[in-house]
Amino acid sequence: MAYQFILGLLGAIGINGHNFLFGVKQSLYESTQANIAAFHAGEAPLNILGQGFYDAFMQIGGSGNSLSLLLCILLFSKERRHITLALSALPLVMFNINELLLFGLPVIFNPTLIVPFVLVPLVSFVIVYGAMWSGLVNPVEAIVHWMTPPFFSGYVATQNSLGAVFLQIVVVVVGILIYRPFYLHYAGRCVIDSKAMLHQQALEKTTLKSFLGDVHRSMGSYISKHEVSRRVSQMLSKGEFVMYYQPQVHLNNENHLAFESLVRYKDEKGNMLPPVFIQDFNELGAMNQLDHMVIDLVMADMNKMPIASGCKIGINVCVETISRQGFVEYVAERLDHYVLPASALEIEVTEEAILEDHNQVRRNIDALQALGVKVAIDDFGSGYASFAHLLKFNFDKVKLDRSLLIDAKEERGQNLYQLLAKISDVTGCALVAEGVETEQETAFVKSCGIDICQGFFFSKPLPLEDAVDWAKERAERLESTETAA
Repeated sequence: MAYQFILGLLGAIGINGHNFLFGVKQSLYESTQANIAAFHAGEAPLNILGQGFYDAFMQIGGSGNSLSLLLCILLFSKERRHITLALSALPLVMFNINELLLFGLPVIFNPTLIVPFVLVPLVSFVIVYGAMWSGLVNPVEAIVHWMTPPFFSGYVATQNSLGAVFLQIVVVVVGILIYRPFYLHYAGRCVIDSKAMLHQQALEKTTLKSFLGDVHRSMGSYISKHEVSRRVSQMLSKGEFVMYYQPQVHLNNENHLAFESLVRYKDEKGNMLPPVFIQDFNELGAMNQLDHMVIDLVMADMNKMPIASGCKIGINVCVETISRQGFVEYVAERLDHYVLPASALEIEVTEEAILEDHNQVRRNIDALQALGVKVAIDDFGSGYASFAHLLKFNFDKVKLDRSLLIDAKEERGQNLYQLLAKISDVTGCALVAEGVETEQETAFVKSCGIDICQGFFFSKPLPLEDAVDWAKERAERLESTETAA
């Protein structure tokens, strides 16, 4: 009930609550899948509450059970503009897309219509839950797609139960009765004198057409965002996220052993996909959840790495994560859970982080270093950070972006790279040249006084097993060299 109430309030001010509460929604989705699987296996009763319960009964016509509002307008309105708007919105509302109605009436930021917009789903919740709890209607046995039309969605979600269709009709009718007094009050305040009405009608021919055009242009973006949410949900429930590791090679110290971890996704068929999905998590505001998942995956892998030999593993975290209160405590708890030394971990942040909340980022960096965790700035030189910004933070390592090395083919680019190589003299932090792909680039980087390199010239990112083998072979070569000496 609280979750539904918050969704309603967010929707009433134009915020997509599902994206805002992504973590809660994903937990509900996963729990629902697990319960349905256990039910079909005969291991557990079917829960009434679940993702399907919400999709089929709490958003009939879209958030706020908007189908009830649309039918209320068509049944009781005398405002031609409202009727025209409702008829235009009807095809979209039948697929649970209600933005045209919400912004065209409008419902958003409308103190009169916000009340039933929030109230109707809560009343529907009580009606539907009561009907299923009493056994009058079967609980939901399947998660339907969010665009499944009303009435058909209830039939499919309850595995062909006509009782669920009747229940949806009851919910819609009750919604109409609740919306009616609020809508009529709002419509009454919209009545204007006849002269102004004529002027209004003249304007409507152009403004409504313009508005509909804007909405149809934005519909693609809206549907796209729901598609992103669907893709992420499928990735979390099917296939798996795996970690790859790219070595960082010290040109003058064979004992140095470090990797940068890189997240990948393996689909159900075993195909490894590139990290384009990161943009989906970013669009949903779920980068913090992705970072936490990656930290767990990497730390589980670290117990198979030669940590006792001084191997260090770098984990990339986004701006949102490094600037959050509680992040350091989470890292410390995970290190303790996996029984890992803090000195084996490096946290890599991008340039963007030092342009955010300086105080919180600085506190988190200092706290991580107090634990014994090293902190590096990744992709330095690719964005807007400057030497002045760099001096404000006590980084242990600076990783120079590949783009700087590409530009070093020209004399000015070489001069800039040589200048950046002096960072360690000023800050005392180690330097890593990223994206080293040729022998010539290796020689140039070394001539600049940079000892640590990372790139395809040395190794591509490796799955865990290959990374472990790479470290073993390197250790064997070193041991053989020392024996021969």
